[in-house]
Amino acid sequence: MRGALRIFGNGGLFAISGLFRNRSLGNFRAFVTRPDRAVVLRTASRVVVISPAEPHAFLHALASHFPRAAFAAP
Repeated sequence: MRGALRIFGNGGLFAISGLFRNRSLGNFRAFVTRPDRAVVLRTASRVVVISPAEPHAFLHALASHFPRAAFAAP
């Protein structure tokens, strides 16, 4: 989220949500209430940034539902 340009959306009152762009992610959608807990989800067609309450638990659940998914540290 650092250095992201807001294209459309809310930039910080209770949440950061909308369409953004930065160099490392390109265009992405964001649904973030806690930037310190941000998780980046990449698919073949889009990038989404979210902030689950418990990022490690979220990633563990995601890995159990999608065993072929690749995970990487920032």
